[in-house]
Parts: sequence; C-alpha cells; structure tokens
Amino acid sequence: MTDSPARTRGAVTRVILWICGAILAFVAAFWAVTATADLALSAGVYGTPGTYKVEGCHDTNDRRNRSDYDCDGDFIPDGGSADDAVYVHLEGTGHDYPDGTEFDARQGLEPQTIQRAGIRGVVSELWQVGFAVAILGWLAYLAIRPPKSGTPNRSRESSRRERAAERVGGGVVVGVAVGVLGVVANVVVSITS
Repeated sequence: MTDSPARTRGAVTRVILWICGAILAFVAAFWAVTATADLALSAGVYGTPGTYKVEGCHDTNDRRNRSDYDCDGDFIPDGGSADDAVYVHLEGTGHDYPDGTEFDARQGLEPQTIQRAGIRGVVSELWQVGFAVAILGWLAYLAIRPPKSGTPNRSRESSRRERAAERVGGGVVVGVAVGVLGVVANVVVSITS
C-alpha cells in the first residue's frame, strides 16, 4: 500500500514549516536575549554609569526617505576625568545628535557596549523586547495548540493543551501590546526631542 501524493506533500510541508519555525525561533530568541540585555543596561540593572559625549554623527543610509545614524564619541565614567574616556562608535542610533551633545549612558561588560540610560534608553529598547517575545510566544502557540479535527468536541471542557495554548496566546497579545507601546513611545520621544 502506497501513500497518496497529497499525504506525502502534507508531510513534506509540515517538515519544511517545522524547520522554518525552528530557524525563526532561534533568531527571535537571539533578538530577545540581546534586546533584554540592552534594556537591562539602559534601565541601570548593571553596568558602569557615565556620560557619552558625541564627537560627530553621519548618515549610513543612502536612501533619502530613511536615515540611520552612526555616531562617534567618548564615554566617561561617573567620577572619572578626560583621561578615563573610552572612544566608542555607536551604530544605528536612529538620531542625528549635534556635535558636542552629552547624555547619560551606561557601559556594559565590554568597553564598547554603551546604551543610553534613563527613560529614553528604556523606550528605545522596549519595542524590540515586546515583539521578540510576541514572536516566540506565537511559535509556541502554534506548537502547543491541538490540531483541528473534523469531529465536534463532545466535552465542554477544554483540554490541558487547549488551556496552555490560550495562556500562551494571551502572552502573545501582551508582547504585541508592549511592542506597539514601545514604538509609539519611541515616535513621541523622537518628535519631542
């Protein structure tokens, strides 16, 4: 007895979707970990507090409709002098800081890891954490939810698997809400500054 072509195609499609889902989960997990570490640094959970002084910024995007700025400057730890300054190149700041601008920053475990501290730093990282968690939650939801069957469910109670999928789905909604609020707050901060 041989499998029908439709059944073979369905199995191949499921394998391809699981492989794509695993790759997406790996990328989203990496994004979530790095964004969470940056958020913790901006919030002051760890790192060395100090001041970042911008020497100059330049646009790295050749397209007119979008700009992406890299900045060069020095990080001086709190209580330090100009001799303690560490040169740091910031990539993708999203802001064209005027030369000489100073802002509170925190230095991570690596000397070249600098994040803007305070509410502006937290807001700039919050959307990334929200969307990364939402993507991971959505993938978990797809893996947990029970397959749909053509027969009606005679019992009125949900299975444990269905209840777990509903909880994970609620987490996805929260992640998307945090991500959207982070984007809105980022836009408001950009407009007001």
